[in-house]
Formats: sequence, structure tokens, C-alpha cells
Amino acid sequence: MSEDIHALSGAYAVDALDDVERVRFERHLAGCTACQAEVESLVAAASELSVLTEVAPPASLKAKVLAEIATVRPLPPLPVQQDDPADETVTSTAPAPVQEQTTTPTASGSRVDHGDDLAGRRRSRQTRGLARGWRVVVAAATVAVLAIGGFTVWRQIDKDPSRAIADQVLAAPDATRYGQRLAGGATATIVRSNALHKAVIVTSGMSQPPTGKVFQLWLQDATGHMTSAGLMPGGGDQVVVLNGDASHSKGAGITVEPDGGSDQPTSDPVAFIAFA
Repeated sequence: MSEDIHALSGAYAVDALDDVERVRFERHLAGCTACQAEVESLVAAASELSVLTEVAPPASLKAKVLAEIATVRPLPPLPVQQDDPADETVTSTAPAPVQEQTTTPTASGSRVDHGDDLAGRRRSRQTRGLARGWRVVVAAATVAVLAIGGFTVWRQIDKDPSRAIADQVLAAPDATRYGQRLAGGATATIVRSNALHKAVIVTSGMSQPPTGKVFQLWLQDATGHMTSAGLMPGGGDQVVVLNGDASHSKGAGITVEPDGGSDQPTSDPVAFIAFA
């Protein structure tokens, strides 16, 4: 059992305590408001780990990890915790010392052997010390993982889901960019990932649509038919995910449409970018 019972809150939150520890910690938990609040937050964080948005790692990550492995110095082994400073730990490479056999006469005149009993007590203390040390390490690691996981959950929940998709497309290994300069010096760039079946438009310096009008996005299929891919929130600098499967599209366009959008383009395109 850890000497600091408060340190077991992380292990309790992920059901990593044995039966004895769980009973003792729950008795403590009933009267400790600090541990109650900590356990509640850790359980909530752990439950959110299963609903995180999956984000594909960049293609360069594997090469970077393999390149930097050789520069990482391994940590030394954990020292053995001793209850009695006078007791010395015998390493596995040295021969075990011969225990001095001492005896004590009993009232009946027989003699009792104490050598094995002393060695047993020392081994028991050493085992308990190791167990306490490892439990503290496990509890600390659990709390650290849950804290990091909770921060990741907060970031994923706080982040706009469409922006997360846009980030994946922009960082995709197969991302292809198609750009066009617009009137007034504005630019529009389409970034498409066939593997993700998505396209993102990145605009810079676009003017605002006229009053009562909106910019509408379109995807063009192989037959030339235009399918609505959503509305842009306005002009200026935008990063917008196009609705629909862009992997088989032949191009993308922007038109000015009545507020709320149209089923088909009703004006000449502000921009049309072919995927070629």
C-alpha cells in the first residue's frame, strides 16, 4: 500500500487497485473531498479518451522518430527502496553471503534456529519496499497519462470539427494543390486528398459578397454537372472544407448566389479551378 493514499486516486480511477487497496482507498475517499474531486475529473477524462477524433500522423513522423532514437539516453534502473538503512542489498552478480546460524535455547533446553528467520524478514521488507515503489510509479504514470489525455480531449472538443478535417487534408501525404488568382489580387487555392476523399479551399484577400448574396462552392463531376459543396462564410481569408466526395471531381468553382444558396449556379463563376 502506498504511504500517501492520495496518490492512488489515478490508479483507482482506472480500476488498477487490488481488492485490499480499493477497500482502504474507498474508506479514505468517503471523507476526502480533494480526492473525490480528483477521481471524478480523472474518470471523466478517461471516459472521453474513447471518443477522440482520429488524426493521421504526418508522413515524416516515423523517419523523425527513428532518426532521434539514437540520441535518447535510457534512464537508469530504479533504486531499490530500503526500510532499514543498515540492510544492504546483494546484487545478482555477487554470490549470496552465508547466513550466520544463531540459536537460542528454549526453556525446555531445545534450540531454535534464527538464521533463516532473519533472512526471511529482510526479504519480506525488501519485497514490500519494491511493491510500494512500483505502486507509486504506476499511480504517477496513470495520473500523467490521464492529465495529457484530458488536455487532448479538451483540445479536440474545443476545436471546430471542420477545421480538424481541413488540417488533415492540408497535411495529407497525397495532398495536391491547384491555385488561381482572382480579380483585385485575391487568390484561391484548392487542396485535394484523394485518400481522404476531401478538398479544402484556401482564400486570401477576397472581397465580401454583395448584400443579400453569398459565395457558394461547387464540385464538377466527369459529365460537367455542378454539385453544391456548401457556402463560404464570407470573403477575406478563409479555410473551408468542400462538402461531398472530391476524389473523382474534375474541378471546383465559386459563384455568387442568393442568400441561402442555390441548387444550381445562377451566375458566372467568380473562380473555377480544374483538377488537372
